[in-house]
Amino acid sequence: MEVLTPDATKYQNDCLHPCIRYSPNGFAGYHYWMVQSPYYAWNSAVENPILYRSNRLDSIGLSGQLIADSPRAGYNSDPNLYIDGDSVLYVFWRECGTPLCDSLGYNPITVGVSTRDGENFSEKQVYLKNHWLYGDTEQAPVLLKHGEEYWFYAAWYEYQPERKNRGIAIWKGTSLNAPDFVLADTIPFEILYVCDKAAEIRINGYRLYCPKPQYFDLWHFDLWEKEDGTLGLIASAEKGDMIMLAESTDGMHFSLDRKPLVMNHYMENYVGYRQYYYKPTACIDNDGTHYFWTSGSKEDGKRNVLWHTCVKH
Repeated sequence: MEVLTPDATKYQNDCLHPCIRYSPNGFAGYHYWMVQSPYYAWNSAVENPILYRSNRLDSIGLSGQLIADSPRAGYNSDPNLYIDGDSVLYVFWRECGTPLCDSLGYNPITVGVSTRDGENFSEKQVYLKNHWLYGDTEQAPVLLKHGEEYWFYAAWYEYQPERKNRGIAIWKGTSLNAPDFVLADTIPFEILYVCDKAAEIRINGYRLYCPKPQYFDLWHFDLWEKEDGTLGLIASAEKGDMIMLAESTDGMHFSLDRKPLVMNHYMENYVGYRQYYYKPTACIDNDGTHYFWTSGSKEDGKRNVLWHTCVKH
């Protein structure tokens, strides 16, 4: 999918961390909304949230509005989008090592702004503050509403002494206007081995691979509510080989499918190069369930691009 950034010289039309939502009634006159952060050449200085809107999903990335510019120290990351009752849209993102982090004594923190018209935004507010010195309980936050409560789901990720996922963190609060979120649960994620490549042969230009087990290390994910009330999860490892799906019946514990939605060894037959995946997202509209993910570009290895597929209803 084509994604254009407001400043192509600075952001290089890069798309690393998307979040796409569908508004059935249309928010501010548009049904499809996306927030994403570029990361060209893995430069965190350009990892700023950019907001997009469209009434056609295939053109969602053509007109973007910068929500927050590069801070004078540290960086932004991991934007998320939430539409509350089709009347208020929230854009959340994380600040890492910024002056605001230093003033609060926490790192990283999750902040957000709101809008009722898609053009004018509120003052920035702080929603989550990470207390864990050796890891993160708010990585890639995703907001959903459960009854009268708002829940932020995030990757519970250890950086020291070992870099690995430990599960999913859940923050709960009752207000988005006066944030009162607290870390309510840290839930271990199911340890699952998925399919990797041990060896490869080519027959008439087609790649066949011999599989081997690989531990799936949950890095970034997105969530959506299904018609039957269960939660769907789409996830990737950091610069990983595959996009995985999972499901939860209680909104807390997730069961991961063993079969990948997308796998780079298989995709190489169709795209002609080895991909590495970083951040997926998903939404449901009248056509079906739409899955999106990002990978490096074939033409420019420093650039991240957006992919899309749809499972029809």
